Amino acid sequence: MTPTDNHHQSQTRTRRSNTAAHRSAPIRFRDQHGRECYKVPLDRQGQYHATVTARDYQTIREAGATGAWYLNGNGSGGAYVRIHFNRTRLMPARIIAGAGPRSVVRYINGDALDLRPENIVLQRGASKKADAFIVADHISTGLDTGW
Repeated sequence: MTPTDNHHQSQTRTRRSNTAAHRSAPIRFRDQHGRECYKVPLDRQGQYHATVTARDYQTIREAGATGAWYLNGNGSGGAYVRIHFNRTRLMPARIIAGAGPRSVVRYINGDALDLRPENIVLQRGASKKADAFIVADHISTGLDTGW
């Protein structure tokens, strides 16, 4: 097997690992506040899960972002939850928080996998993306992405 073959197989595995078909279904539970929540699988092995309220999970899905949720490295040793939406990588945390341009998401308890509203705070920062506005624009125009 050549290095090119190995690279191709690696690329194929990466693409497959980001598809919902190879993931377990989200696990429904009630958190300490009695709210219905989900543990959304972030990898095929079921090792990592994002915690999100059922309401926020449904809002994101109803907007058309129905693909697999996954961990994406930030290049500095950290990883954040992402989802593809209209060929764009979005952070569900930014959508949940209603983040616009020049706002950065911070996690109060330090856990970037805990996407419940009480764990997310916005601060002024260098972000260029407006994830929440991308999704809101999609909802208001009624576009169908075919997710």
